[in-house]
Amino acid sequence: MESPAAPRHILVVDDDEGLLVLMSEVLQTEGFQVTTLDSGARAFDWLAEHTPDLMLLDLKMKEVGGTTLLKRLRREDAPVPFVVVTGQGDEKVAVDLMKQGALDYVMKDSGLLDLLPGVVRRALEATDRDRALAAAQSRLRDSETRFASAVAATLDGVWEVRFPDSTTYFSARFAAILGLEPEELPPLFTSWQSRLHPEDRVRFSDSYQAFLDGAGSSFTNEHRLRHKDGTYRWVLARALLVRGTDGQPLRLTGALTDLTERKQLEKEVLRISDREQWRIGQDLHDGLGQQLTAIEFMCQSLRSDLVGSRPELADQVSRMCQFLRDAISQTRSLAHGLTPFMLNATGLQAALAELAQRTHSIGRVACRFVCPSPVHLKDSEIAGHLYRIAQEAVGNATKHAGATEIVITLEVRDHLIRLEVADDGRGLPRTRKSAQGIGLQVMRHRANAIGAELVLDTKRGEGSAVICMLRRTSSTKASA
Repeated sequence: MESPAAPRHILVVDDDEGLLVLMSEVLQTEGFQVTTLDSGARAFDWLAEHTPDLMLLDLKMKEVGGTTLLKRLRREDAPVPFVVVTGQGDEKVAVDLMKQGALDYVMKDSGLLDLLPGVVRRALEATDRDRALAAAQSRLRDSETRFASAVAATLDGVWEVRFPDSTTYFSARFAAILGLEPEELPPLFTSWQSRLHPEDRVRFSDSYQAFLDGAGSSFTNEHRLRHKDGTYRWVLARALLVRGTDGQPLRLTGALTDLTERKQLEKEVLRISDREQWRIGQDLHDGLGQQLTAIEFMCQSLRSDLVGSRPELADQVSRMCQFLRDAISQTRSLAHGLTPFMLNATGLQAALAELAQRTHSIGRVACRFVCPSPVHLKDSEIAGHLYRIAQEAVGNATKHAGATEIVITLEVRDHLIRLEVADDGRGLPRTRKSAQGIGLQVMRHRANAIGAELVLDTKRGEGSAVICMLRRTSSTKASA
């Protein structure tokens, strides 16, 4: 059970002893704690050690009047909320004091004692509101300081779009990410849109509009923006949307993260990975493969020598030769998988066709490649990443999905290069763990490295499809 609140403490300062007693009795009857003092000097000394909730102050006292007391308190930086008690003819002085901070004034007349409790309550309510407002403003300043410190620590730029006119705020850090001064970035959403990389404009606009038209509240998009020096920076835009009661957008507030260095590191990691795979594939082909072939020749020679004299040993050596041929075939298959193709305009098609044939030849799953019309890619790096995505998806389908059939499709559809690896396996459960598997993460990294979108379409027990879509550009020109 909560203890009752302590009574509010009122200080009454007046040199009229009779009136002082009457005002004290009235206020005590209303439940207030009251202290009375008969001079401004005594009040000044008392206030040095006490803090009342409100002071009732007579303006004209023989020893240190009310006006003088207030000046002293201001000099000492010890203000106290107060109400002026004044006689007839002093209304102008009282009004002037209200301009300087008095909460109210009450006249010394026949209605004083009746009006006094109401005046005191209104004054206390005003002080309570002021204190609550000051506390809220203090918390807001603290919150803004923490937010500014957090944003500075993350090096993110802050932005906000207000609807319906799309007036946009960009922080100084947002502008700095693009090498601009704040005044060089007009507060319009078109300032953002005009800096989008040509290959990202349609994707960004479609994603942004679909988000505003939907019911979601969280927006995320990776894209490239033009820097002042003419280069493009990879950025991640994240924001939360506030909607009105009618569901219409009101305010979209978010942060912009510079991903350029991370993207470059991811690309370098993928390049190193590809180079290592290529090196291992060459070693398998030129090293282990050649040695196994030499051993097979030696076994064949030994078998020929034993056919006449030791036929039972010749049969054993013959079986050894067969095992060696199987090992050589597996080694070559591994080597081809690690060093898939010469990256020319048609290399991706050839590599995907070989991947399908090699997977099919293992015998555990039927695999075929579908390419309705030739797809030519000028960029060997893009072709390499698309191949590795298909290779990873096929590997997942054969190892984990229990598939009996896999279809690899490469085509151009609606100005997009579309690679799909579909299987008839058990599908993946829609859990956080399955969505964060290492294989899927690697595929997403590869897709991001070339500016593509990766989608996993899976239904439990009905198979899965990994779909990678890349918009056609001059460097990814595809033709039929």
